[in-house]
Amino acid sequence: MSESLRILSYNTQLRSWAMEVGIPPSIPPVDTAAERAGFIADNILGSPFDYDVVGLCEVFDEDAREILRDRLRPRFPHVVTKCDWDYLQVEEAGARQTCGRYAQCALFGIPDVGGAWRLEDSGLMLFSRWPFAQLGTGGLDVTVVEVSALLGYPVPAVVPAVNFLPYRNAVSDDRHAAKGIAYARIERAPAQVYHFFLSHTQADSHTPEENRGTRSHQIADVERFIGTCAGPGLFDGEVFFLGDLNIVGEPDAKADPDGEWRSYFHDSSGRLLTDRAADLWGRRQCSGDLPGLRDRGFSATVVYEPRQQRLDYAVAATTNSLAAQHVMIDYDLANVPPGHPEVSYLSDHRPLRVELTRPRPHSTPATALAVPNTPQFDSSPEWLSDGQAMWFRFDVAGTYDLRLSQAGDGIAYEVYLDTDLSRPRRQYHDESDPRRGDKYVIPAPPFLVKVFPTSRTSERDWFVFRAHRHQGVGPWDAIQLPYGEGVPESFPVGQLLNTDFEDTDWEDSDTKWFRLDGPTIPLDSPLHAHITVWRRVGQASFAASLVRESPSGTWQLLAQSSGGPLAGLEASLSTGDRLYVQVTRWDQPSQRELEFVVTATVDVTLVLGAGRGAPRLTCTTETGGWGADDIELGITTDGVQTAYIDNDTIGDFEQDAIRDLNQWVPEFLPYRRDIEFMVKELDDVGHDDIGRETLPPFAALESFDRFTVTERISPGRLRGFLRIDVDDGRYDVEVAVTTWDEQF
Repeated sequence: MSESLRILSYNTQLRSWAMEVGIPPSIPPVDTAAERAGFIADNILGSPFDYDVVGLCEVFDEDAREILRDRLRPRFPHVVTKCDWDYLQVEEAGARQTCGRYAQCALFGIPDVGGAWRLEDSGLMLFSRWPFAQLGTGGLDVTVVEVSALLGYPVPAVVPAVNFLPYRNAVSDDRHAAKGIAYARIERAPAQVYHFFLSHTQADSHTPEENRGTRSHQIADVERFIGTCAGPGLFDGEVFFLGDLNIVGEPDAKADPDGEWRSYFHDSSGRLLTDRAADLWGRRQCSGDLPGLRDRGFSATVVYEPRQQRLDYAVAATTNSLAAQHVMIDYDLANVPPGHPEVSYLSDHRPLRVELTRPRPHSTPATALAVPNTPQFDSSPEWLSDGQAMWFRFDVAGTYDLRLSQAGDGIAYEVYLDTDLSRPRRQYHDESDPRRGDKYVIPAPPFLVKVFPTSRTSERDWFVFRAHRHQGVGPWDAIQLPYGEGVPESFPVGQLLNTDFEDTDWEDSDTKWFRLDGPTIPLDSPLHAHITVWRRVGQASFAASLVRESPSGTWQLLAQSSGGPLAGLEASLSTGDRLYVQVTRWDQPSQRELEFVVTATVDVTLVLGAGRGAPRLTCTTETGGWGADDIELGITTDGVQTAYIDNDTIGDFEQDAIRDLNQWVPEFLPYRRDIEFMVKELDDVGHDDIGRETLPPFAALESFDRFTVTERISPGRLRGFLRIDVDDGRYDVEVAVTTWDEQF
């Protein structure tokens, strides 16, 4: 009996037409909900992750709701289609049923059903592969049955075990929707029962925690509702609470002692979410207890500080028998499919996915097997079944060859930085060694390797995971130099690292080899690299040499620098070039201590586009005047126009609107001088209605007052916002900027 369970929680931002024209106003209305619903459904169905339970928030548009229902129903035949102030609409294997809330709450022993008419329903939908449990209604008080019939919701003999509780407290625009918490008891098998709760709580608009008091009332409702619906045997089954909670998520060990997150998920002894449940991201996967595992899990971009926030949650009972072996942002699911320029985004949130199954040793990032600091690592033979994964953790930067040996055909692996557990790292230039495996270059540890079966329904498979860290003993073992990232290395004390390499015409015993490659894409002129070797520990003399292997196999010494604690070299690199840097210790016969750092600084900065960088444009402050802003966006790289996105394509912007730029910014956008972003507001265009701002090279970014850093992913990679003033409004371009990428 399989125990693998895969969950999706996604705020879809499918607002109704009424919301578009009124809450807040968008004139003319931005009406892409139906198209986006179709893309969201297709992405869910096409996902290789193969979801089992899907919880959606903010499905307010009725056409979008029907599209999601119709397209997802073949995969997920059991659906909570709608939760409103007085009823729930449920579908089981094609048959629709409307359940009055008055009877459903009575059935679960909830005396105060609450709720009053609202302009909008809750926006919640839940899809399941497996049926909902069924409850007999014979024990209901006859008055409940009669009143329900008078309200227009007759009570059948058997009803699905679903429920909904509208929140009694809501403020601002949220008061127009029947926000609340939904429940579905899913019966995969008689002995496999899942309790799923889904909610979208009170939002903030201008500052974090501005509506904390309202949310505190709602979370109190959540805890009472979960405790009642799951019954007296609370947490005997698997219990999950999903949704956009609008609480800024934090890592447990580093949470603000007075902050809202800590008050619900850590400090509130005697409360359900603290004592009997855990935030799977902040208290399990990236709790802050261990060095590393720094991924903050940002799922939403907002217009106030902090600009990136983790608002979307998966919470589970602490006594759940399943292990949450990977919680991540599903970036692929959030992308608009290629070839649809008329739709520039799917949602202002990103989907959260959770992968659970029967636990085994080292089955989560937080419990990953720590790989010893040795050049060669071979795991013991390990077994995986039922979708299980095993994680390995490396705490040393470097150039690695990774491979699985003696494995069944259905075993694979992925590599993750601890700052991004959602997007796997890619092989360095797609290089592989037939003996040692696939090449990965990791400039900033720790990093993690996840080994998993390609099919969770496959039979039990076994594997041995092998890793080799390059030591630089020869060109075949050269240590890669990522642009702009310092590479620390050392020589063994009291012994030679290696003997003379016979293929060169010069003496190069006791030499470390480093490799410096040209870009993989054409540039308008060769890349210039300034290479420094800095002795940070020791007194041994050394020399730095720049060498090249010719197509005929002969080696050329291009330049050499020696003396003092610092040596420098200059290089020019075109597409496909490969150079080597030799660092030779001149200290025989003593071979004294020598620790040094090699850095190759280049004259190119990269903006990462497409799915790698997930660039976005946000309307932080809408311009004055009537209606939404009619925006066009231009991008110019070193004086050459890279993209121009007209208003028909990118659409109108109202306050807080967000558009993904993945379709128009290529995977790598290299520049030397600057990238200019131009935002034009088309109504009565004057000089004030065109805003321009330039993104300087990487070295100047952190001191540039128009750029705000939101994430420091590694010394040579960061993410932030470029601020652009347009008339009396403001737009922000969110970009990832780096000096290097393993595929560039």
